[in-house]
Amino acid sequence: MNNLWTQEQTQFLEENYLMLEHQEIGQVIGKTKNAVRTKASLLKLHKGSIKFTNEERENICYLYKQDMPLSQIAESMNRPRTSICRIARGMNLTSLTRRKQLTHEQRRAIGDRIKSWIKTNGHPRGCREMRTCPTCGKFFEVTASLKQECCSFSCANRKRFKGVNMFSRSKSGKRKDLNEQFFRSNYEANYARYLNFIMSSDANNNIVKWEFEPDTFEFHKIKKGTRFYTPDFKIFLNDGHIEYHEVKGWDYPRGITARKRFAKYYPHLKLLVIDSEFFKDVKRKGIDRLIPNWE
Repeated sequence: MNNLWTQEQTQFLEENYLMLEHQEIGQVIGKTKNAVRTKASLLKLHKGSIKFTNEERENICYLYKQDMPLSQIAESMNRPRTSICRIARGMNLTSLTRRKQLTHEQRRAIGDRIKSWIKTNGHPRGCREMRTCPTCGKFFEVTASLKQECCSFSCANRKRFKGVNMFSRSKSGKRKDLNEQFFRSNYEANYARYLNFIMSSDANNNIVKWEFEPDTFEFHKIKKGTRFYTPDFKIFLNDGHIEYHEVKGWDYPRGITARKRFAKYYPHLKLLVIDSEFFKDVKRKGIDRLIPNWE
């Protein structure tokens, strides 16, 4: 947008500033309302310099008492609305005392005009209201036309996933096909089905059996933070060795810390992480279609 002012635009502003609104001047000369206001401030032009005669003041008082809209008063008197509002405020026509003295019909008429204007033009820019966040109970200010319910994105997520484990692929529960064993996610249940499938179909596999979360390891030298760790699966092998498998579809800092401490304090035990890439590879090979009750 061109911010330069021509001599003709400046002259029109100086000649009509006291008679027209900022927006009306901007529409004529091709400038925004803020640009007109800024230029007028640099030229030291002020609406307060408009002089009203006693007859005009009496006319403003009469029209205000007739409850005529401000825009119609300005149009009938050929004066800017801001100037008429300033004079009316100085004459205590727009005071809170006057508003309390309005009749029910006058209040209703004012309300109807405001509703009609908002319905046609929408909420004015900067119209805001206070709301209460349903998640944390905090008060926050927001534009009235927005449908925002929560004070922040994190509170909106907490409301959306209330009662749901965000680190799980599904709701936790028992699986009938796995002897009513309780699992926290689809990934854990599917990995148990995968182990059963390998044990029953692959003669060359070295897995004898598996158990779900049988052992909990304590980090005795740790006084704060993560002091215990329970791997998901305990795998018994043909040669007598034992492995622990951790199923992780979504990793988080506490789990990473627990595995690091497990590797430090129990270096003689082997721990494997079964992540989402493992399950993607199972689907690519079509193994999931061979396993009953795959989720």
